[in-house]
Amino acid sequence: MEGYRELIANKKIRILLCVELLLIAFGIAGLFRGSRLAVGTEDTEQLLGEGVSLPAGVYTARLYCESEEDGVSIFQVVADGMRYKTLLCNPAPIYSGIPVQECQFYLTDRVNQLRIVVSDNGEKPVFVQGAEIVTGTEGSRIYLFWLLVFCMTLDSFIALALFHKKKPISPEKQMVLFGIPLLALLSSLPVLVDYNIQGVDLSFHLMRIEALAQNIRQNQMFARLEGAWLAGHGYANSIFYGDTFLLPAALLRILGFHLTDVYRFYIVAVNLATALISYICFRKCSDSRYIGMFGCVLYLFFPYRIYNIYNRAAVGEYTAMVFLPLLALGFYKIYTEDTKGKGYLRNWGILAAGFTGIIQSHLLSCEMVGVFTVLLCLLLWKKTFSWRTFRVLALTVVMTIALNAWFLIPLVDLMAADGYYLGHNAGIPIQHRGVYLAHLFYTLQAAGSSSHFSDNGMVDTEPIGIGMALLICLFMGGAVFLKQNRSEAVGRNMIAKQEKKAIGIALGLGLVAFFMSTYYFPWDLLGKSSKLAGVLTGSLQFPTRLTGIAGICIVMAACIMGKGLLREKEGAFQGMLLLISAVSVVFGAYQLNDILLDKEEPIRLYTAQNLGHSAVLGAEYLPENADLSHLIHYHMPVCSEGVKQLSYDRKGLCVDAYVKTGEEGGYIEYPLLYYKGYEAQSKDTGEKLTVVKGNNADVRVLFPKNFSGQIQVKYKGMWYWRVAEAISVFVGAAVLLCRIRIRINGKRGIQTNCVC
Repeated sequence: MEGYRELIANKKIRILLCVELLLIAFGIAGLFRGSRLAVGTEDTEQLLGEGVSLPAGVYTARLYCESEEDGVSIFQVVADGMRYKTLLCNPAPIYSGIPVQECQFYLTDRVNQLRIVVSDNGEKPVFVQGAEIVTGTEGSRIYLFWLLVFCMTLDSFIALALFHKKKPISPEKQMVLFGIPLLALLSSLPVLVDYNIQGVDLSFHLMRIEALAQNIRQNQMFARLEGAWLAGHGYANSIFYGDTFLLPAALLRILGFHLTDVYRFYIVAVNLATALISYICFRKCSDSRYIGMFGCVLYLFFPYRIYNIYNRAAVGEYTAMVFLPLLALGFYKIYTEDTKGKGYLRNWGILAAGFTGIIQSHLLSCEMVGVFTVLLCLLLWKKTFSWRTFRVLALTVVMTIALNAWFLIPLVDLMAADGYYLGHNAGIPIQHRGVYLAHLFYTLQAAGSSSHFSDNGMVDTEPIGIGMALLICLFMGGAVFLKQNRSEAVGRNMIAKQEKKAIGIALGLGLVAFFMSTYYFPWDLLGKSSKLAGVLTGSLQFPTRLTGIAGICIVMAACIMGKGLLREKEGAFQGMLLLISAVSVVFGAYQLNDILLDKEEPIRLYTAQNLGHSAVLGAEYLPENADLSHLIHYHMPVCSEGVKQLSYDRKGLCVDAYVKTGEEGGYIEYPLLYYKGYEAQSKDTGEKLTVVKGNNADVRVLFPKNFSGQIQVKYKGMWYWRVAEAISVFVGAAVLLCRIRIRINGKRGIQTNCVC
């Protein structure tokens, strides 16, 4: 506290803080201007003709029009004689059935002669009835965000410099403080540009961010379905594919950033989190900052991880890889620590945190990790079934389920309620998608563009492998074992027996995982052995996913080896660790540079509407009787005979309508994709109306005879989902409070028996 008082007492620091506060106040003042009309519909002719003049800011162009064709014609904002990067805008498709089309754009400076251009690309013309441009506080929000980031960074560096001057920071701590951010920045090289690199899954994940942001804007964040998908029909992506870690990206989108920047920020954040978590985990398992940084370098520049980020844009999978080091640390502590030691029972928390992160990121990764977890427990069955170890493992399972009940219960509920397209993956042969043995020794780590090995062999192969650094670690492991055996023969243990066993198991599991990623593993035979096996192998899709498991196992083995070598202060081996780190960085940098130079199709997405609404990839989460060709078009509700809808208002997945029926009653089918959890009721009487699946899996609401009144249809989920959410919140809060209590008591020297 005294140090902070001295910091504030510095006159220059006070002046700097005052300047920062004034700049922040200026940004906050801009938030109170609210949304306003920049160009009204009365200026439509000028807006569509000679153009208008607008200052820098974030705008949305609205086009009031009628079109009989869907997504064929486009409109966009253009300007003449402007500087480079002054206008950021993409064309937006015009959809039939929507009276107001929107197109977001960004101006970095004042632009004259800015106009809206409509391109009739279809057979039938677009009838424009009016146009306008609106603006809000997005510009002020973006300014405030960057100002806060800059001020916090600057103040942190100044405070660090002043504290270092008073109490010098050790070289080891400096290595960590500066090394982790710099390594994360280097691994983010392909996004330190003004575009994104096209990846196979990029459109799908950008749509996930945009759909989540739209739900939050419409105050439907907890609806669990997003109405932005499939021409407003909605899609249960959030229920089947956790988007917890996309929430910060969605909030940045709401602040006003375009999707290109939002996704680039996300990648930088993931790389920073990966570097930080891997460092912490490998340091804790080795009690050495040097080994922590060694493991961080190996894992951060692991070729398959980089490939997942930039070649595939596999957001779920590379986000799940952030948490694999937590599992490595958790299992290492459980199987190597004394079961009667202080705090042994609390090791469940590390595993539960790791499994929770993976569940919320990528369920397929969780399935793969689960298989290798069972294999590890069986290999070490004697300790697994000892009472205290089994108690920790059982507690891990129970607490992981409890913490994720809010996500798992709806997932299981919907899976049991209907059949989905994802079931069609069962029995699909995947063995031909495995890699060659040559990939184990493929160390160039070039960008590559082909993973069709059964057709193209290794020509222009994508960097699916463990890379040079981990390959050296494999050979180094063999050398260490040989040296260990010779040392034991003369009564000297360079590496403890327990560490040697851990190294052997980690390397063994890593090699098994890599073997399973090859085409030599009998995946097709396994898939035909039973229906369950067919579902599991089909859902895996690509055996190469197991390369990630191989990577974390080999890195863990390398860190345990490094721990023993540093303890013995073997100069040659210490130099080897430094050399491997350098190889990892150099080869990783080569891979990143090659991606920048060779990957084509840079994506600059400024107008979210340009993304469309149907980037559902294989449409795995569609009900089996849903017709995708029906869902990609906007359309009005369909009434049965004798039913009249006198008014219709819709916001997201919530519909308000006034309905009248005759003597026989009837139904209305709304343009909403049916999933279990839709509810309809009379707003006048509160009477519940029956909701069933209609034609093309649309939501069908049944009405009794002689019904008349205002109704509301919306997605609410099931009541027991709320119970699951309450359980997760309660358990999470209890664990957090317990950890705080342990920390406070630890500082006071008070022991506690709490297992949290």
